[in-house]
Amino acid sequence: MNVVELMLPTINKFSSAYSAQKESILPFFTYNPFSPDVFTERKRNLENKIFRREELASHLIEFNGRYNADASTIHNIEKLKDEDSLVVIGGQQAGLLTGPIYTISKIISIIRLSQEQTSKLGVPVIPVFWIAGEDHDFQEINHVNIPRGNDIEKQTFHMKEAGKKMISDLDYEKEKMNSWLHSIINSYGETTFTAELKDVLEQHIQSSSTFVDVFANMITHLFKGTGLVLVNAADPDLRKLETPYLQRMLACHEQIGQGVQHSQTELQELDFPTMLEVDAESMNLFYHHKGERELLFWDEHKQVAFTKDANWNFTMEQLEKKVEEEPWNFSNNVVTRPLMQEFLFPTLAFIGGPGEISYWAELGRCFQSVELEMPPVVPRISLTLLERHIESTMKEIDETVQEVLENGLEEKRKAWLYKQELESLESTLSSYQAEYKDVHDKFREVGNEVLPHMKPTFEKNWSLIDKQFSFIKRLMERSAYEKHEIMMKKYERVELALLPKGMPQERVWNISYFLNRYGLDFVQRLCELPLEHNGKHKVIRI
Repeated sequence: MNVVELMLPTINKFSSAYSAQKESILPFFTYNPFSPDVFTERKRNLENKIFRREELASHLIEFNGRYNADASTIHNIEKLKDEDSLVVIGGQQAGLLTGPIYTISKIISIIRLSQEQTSKLGVPVIPVFWIAGEDHDFQEINHVNIPRGNDIEKQTFHMKEAGKKMISDLDYEKEKMNSWLHSIINSYGETTFTAELKDVLEQHIQSSSTFVDVFANMITHLFKGTGLVLVNAADPDLRKLETPYLQRMLACHEQIGQGVQHSQTELQELDFPTMLEVDAESMNLFYHHKGERELLFWDEHKQVAFTKDANWNFTMEQLEKKVEEEPWNFSNNVVTRPLMQEFLFPTLAFIGGPGEISYWAELGRCFQSVELEMPPVVPRISLTLLERHIESTMKEIDETVQEVLENGLEEKRKAWLYKQELESLESTLSSYQAEYKDVHDKFREVGNEVLPHMKPTFEKNWSLIDKQFSFIKRLMERSAYEKHEIMMKKYERVELALLPKGMPQERVWNISYFLNRYGLDFVQRLCELPLEHNGKHKVIRI
């Protein structure tokens, strides 16, 4: 494998402006991650901060041990006890088969930056992946896209009872899950690695109880030897460590909410859309009742917290007592999750995707409201995996990977077909259509003079004739496509692999396709590549 770097725009306006270091948006962040001294400055600012390192390390050793973490991970967790150690952190929901490829690229980004900064700063920098196990949107993680012909087919694992339960609390039927995963792998075709991949997945399914367990087992296996440390945001033991921080967020909920709204107003004035939907009364924390999460709101007039769906009411004193006695029944939302990460970990940098960078811009004042500092927000490495047979097909249609990723191939495919087959035919047909229209116009003129009340009928008649011309054009296009089907499918094959439906590959496809084709050590080999955080898109030629 080797790496080719390209300059490509990101998928949204804000993250592109951020990567370009646009002056108007940098004030929404504490640090400019592109500054050469940013991590030295951040390290210095963390030196006097106090963290519950011993307790956190003890929890992480137990948690990662559940998934047979290797010595490199345990060693890294032990390093976390050192007062000078730091972490690079990022997170994602626990997607089936690890979710879209961007989950893998995000973890690789975390590992690569931690390695770079360990060397540069001379202190341990530990890669940490935050599993958003408290998330309750099962629809976001319950599917995998697979290629079917020249199209994308969504394969969904259905569960009727998901409701508002946290993903960490959702168990599954092991036989049903095993059958579903096998159907995904079978769709890729048999290779020398298929049997081993199925065996490993079945082991993960059988040794797990929840979707988070399956995810953690698979990530631990794929990133073996990298020292990656996993943390599950929904773990009850972690919640106990979070108790004082949850209480702090409750006490400052009004300032946190106002901070988001203030930043959103400023971003809108700069013509950037806001990413977070935050109700003015929201406390940005969830309360759990009977296994379901209910967002807490604050009634300033009555001085009570309430939940809209369950009709619960609490005074602030009652809430504080509940947090003290049962912290596992509270969880963060998208606003307070970054704050909790900062309370728990000595964070050198946060790795975020384009969407995360956009909504973190709305959180600066939230950090300030609880006397925290937003860490450097570093764009994750974006990548495209380019297989040899796809690269060969690109050469056959005389296209470059830069052109494909930047502009797609749909218009180029149509232009090729038009030039080869349709140009002269369409020209002839269009001239006949124009002649026919002239004749029909004369008929309508006579008709309107003799039968003026029939004018709508004459217009409708021409409309029907015009539709027939369009129908003939479509028949010609279809015939031309069939005549040149081999070439058309080459265009489609390349676009489906690299830019499916106009979307980045890493947002559509799943890593399991590549594991099946290239082996279970594929991800470890990706981690060994010289992937730098320099803002350039990485094309990995396999």
